Amino acid sequence: MSLARKLVGPQLLILLLIGALALTEVLVARAERLGLEVTTQRLQRTGLRLQRLGQLFSDTERDLLSEVVTRKDLLTRRIALSNEEIGVLLDELARVSPPDSPVLEDLRRVRAPLLDAQQSLLDARSSAESRSAFVRWWFLDQRAMALLADLSASNFRGLDRILAEVAENRRRSDLLLLTLTLLCAFTVAGMTLYVVRGVVRPLVRLTRASKEVGKGRVIQRLENRTDEIGTLSQVLADTTERLTTTNAQLHEALALRDRFLSIAAHELRTPMTSLSLQLALLQRRIEHGGDRDSLRANTGALVRQSQRLAQLVGELLDVSRIQAGRLELHREPVQIDALVREVCARCAPLLDAGQNALTLELEEGVLAQVDASRLDQVLVNLLGNAARHATGAPIEVKLWTAGDEMHLRVRDSGPGIPEAVRRRLFQPFARAPGATPGLGLGLHISREIVEAHGGRIEVQTAPGEGTAFTVHLPRAERLPSAATG
Repeated sequence: MSLARKLVGPQLLILLLIGALALTEVLVARAERLGLEVTTQRLQRTGLRLQRLGQLFSDTERDLLSEVVTRKDLLTRRIALSNEEIGVLLDELARVSPPDSPVLEDLRRVRAPLLDAQQSLLDARSSAESRSAFVRWWFLDQRAMALLADLSASNFRGLDRILAEVAENRRRSDLLLLTLTLLCAFTVAGMTLYVVRGVVRPLVRLTRASKEVGKGRVIQRLENRTDEIGTLSQVLADTTERLTTTNAQLHEALALRDRFLSIAAHELRTPMTSLSLQLALLQRRIEHGGDRDSLRANTGALVRQSQRLAQLVGELLDVSRIQAGRLELHREPVQIDALVREVCARCAPLLDAGQNALTLELEEGVLAQVDASRLDQVLVNLLGNAARHATGAPIEVKLWTAGDEMHLRVRDSGPGIPEAVRRRLFQPFARAPGATPGLGLGLHISREIVEAHGGRIEVQTAPGEGTAFTVHLPRAERLPSAATG
């Protein structure tokens, strides 16, 4: 999940909870207001009906007593109208009152006997009948008035119930609002904790680690993070790792450069000093009329030192071309066995100086698409190394083909190469302790030349058993037998 979703999601949840909180408050308040209005109106209407009933009962009582005394038909009609209105009001109260209201039911039951008692009182002709009917009517009327008073009291108790319901609803709404408020608070606290632990702390770690990059330290990746912060930490870790690697390579390159300048200056100074001395000696002998043999010896020394300088400069140029990726090859069909014989013949003085007996084992008519001068350079380097490091030991040069490859091996029977030197044998300026003067570039250049031809060079060595360098080159083929003579 992305960091944006992780941050926006809880915020949307908080907004949703706040919206639910506000909506709940509005709905609860509205429901309370509507319920209170409806109930209040109902109680008001019931109260008005009860008040009217009380007035009608009083009017009926007054009119009935007056009718008994005066016997006027007008009062009788008024009593009938009052009774009719009382019946209508009782029916309305029955519709709006609870169905199980016992007081209203008692009042309705008392209503019929009360009407009979009224009629008996109106129909009485003697004093005895009037007294009997009056007593009966009076008790029923007082019973009806008592029930009407109970209805009024019940109506007022309904108002108390409404207030109790409002208080209960308010308590529930307050509890709901408190729950939503606590939920919002917990969500905000959780969001804050997540931001601190999931966003702020990783960013602080990355910031602190970034400040340590200058000291060569690498920013560590944040594990189990797949969001933007995890991607950022991975990018920073990869970048700092590359920077550290590049910095180490730069330091190595600078150290190599310093070593190169030191070795090059030393190796170039030696033949230059010799040249200067030979030139000074040659000048004195010319000024003093030296003989031809001494002058020939001096010029020979000058030629050898100039060749040495040319070789050193050539190696330096080859290294610069290799490092710049500009090592050029001019490939052409070359008869490898003939090239090997030519190089070995040219290196005979070097081998004689090292008292090395040379043995050739060459397969005839081996042809390959190579740069003859560069392969010549490789073979000269291998023979020169064998002569310098295996003085007095026999040297064997073997050429053969197998499949689509040709193989050229130079083996000596010298002391072998130490393991510490072997690990960096093909690196620039690799030289064994106590080695003869040189830049230590021969094997490095040889490997680059062989690999540029699409081949490889291998070394086998063991202490006291000598050393063998084998060059493997592709696309080797043999000349037809007629071409070999």
